[in-house]
Amino acid sequence: MNSRIEKIRQLLSELEAETATTPKGDAGFSALELPDIIGEIVDDLQPILTAYDAAFYWFLFRHSIAKDGNPQIRVSRSSLRRAVVKSSYTNAAENNISIGKVQDTLHALEQIGAIQKLGEPNRHGTLYRVLIPDEIEACREFRAERMAEETALFPLSHKDQYQLRTQVFERDAYKCRRCEKQLTRFTATTDYVKTPTEGGADTAENLVTTCTDCNTRGEKRTS
Repeated sequence: MNSRIEKIRQLLSELEAETATTPKGDAGFSALELPDIIGEIVDDLQPILTAYDAAFYWFLFRHSIAKDGNPQIRVSRSSLRRAVVKSSYTNAAENNISIGKVQDTLHALEQIGAIQKLGEPNRHGTLYRVLIPDEIEACREFRAERMAEETALFPLSHKDQYQLRTQVFERDAYKCRRCEKQLTRFTATTDYVKTPTEGGADTAENLVTTCTDCNTRGEKRTS
């Protein structure tokens, strides 16, 4: 009986530790967002990853956001070395990559900002948060360069409202200019600095990124 009670206490402690490391307001993603998110990964994240980095990221994404909308996933290095990719240096029946390569790849993804470690590992593995391109600075920089090249190919007069909003979001790093909340392309809105009735124009200089709460609390919501 004592051993069972001790095991229950241990499980409760682990659950409490997980809850304590969960970021506040870390909302899940809906199925309707998945096609756009996957498109952004292909366009803005995969080009800046190595082959190993990409394979690990897609595995983590598949078993977190793509599975149930939750960006958090707990994995162990031993499970990753068996499940993700095979080594190209051996023809053995079980040619798993080394634990060291798994560790190096996870570290590389952390450095890029594609994943975030949320706590110390336990016997079930390490809890990570999988980030999408809108949340990754390196992706935003790559996207800005790509958009600049595309702008050079097409007349500026063809830039529509969507492109203008994206420009504002990129400039503000997808953060609400009022409460500093980190946003994504799916949660960000824009608001005027000076409303049209006050002489304000629909330009990037007159628009700021806001969260829905800050936007709806104001009287100048634009989207």
